[in-house]
Amino acid sequence: MTSIRLALAGLLAGTVCVALAFPALAQEIKQLGTFKAWTAWTGSDANGPMCYISAQPDDWTPKEVNGAPVRRSPIHFLIINRKGLGTKNEVQTQVGYPFHPSNANVTATIDGKTFPMVTEGEAAWLAVEADEPTFVEALKAGTKLTVDGTSQKGNKMSDSYSLSGVTAALGEINKACT
Repeated sequence: MTSIRLALAGLLAGTVCVALAFPALAQEIKQLGTFKAWTAWTGSDANGPMCYISAQPDDWTPKEVNGAPVRRSPIHFLIINRKGLGTKNEVQTQVGYPFHPSNANVTATIDGKTFPMVTEGEAAWLAVEADEPTFVEALKAGTKLTVDGTSQKGNKMSDSYSLSGVTAALGEINKACT
């Protein structure tokens, strides 16, 4: 993954976190609609207009480690179109705590089809950018998305997302960022 892509992803992650945690402060982000489990958004970053969809997991594990509750920042899965850069279908997840630095075995699985991911901090992206269109088509045809990995503390984690509404949400951002 290029350093430019990592920098852009970091900027988006910050924008998304502000928009979701403090909607009044993120005036450049506009919600286009919620489609079952997925929400479509539009806004801009330093490179111009962008649109994205996001969802929160239906379930995640572990909830406890050694009897103590696991605390995580907001957890989201995103598909991003950056009109300002002419890119589509950037796949990203924010898991709410840092991944293990080894990047070992972080995957996104849609109905049994697994895609490897790379990580930085609390975020992960598909390891192969060329897989993004295939991944998005699998999302549209699928019913369940699962992200599996290992936290910085060595705990196995798994986030499960419903794919109900993902096709409609993607259609909305494709209209808004064309």
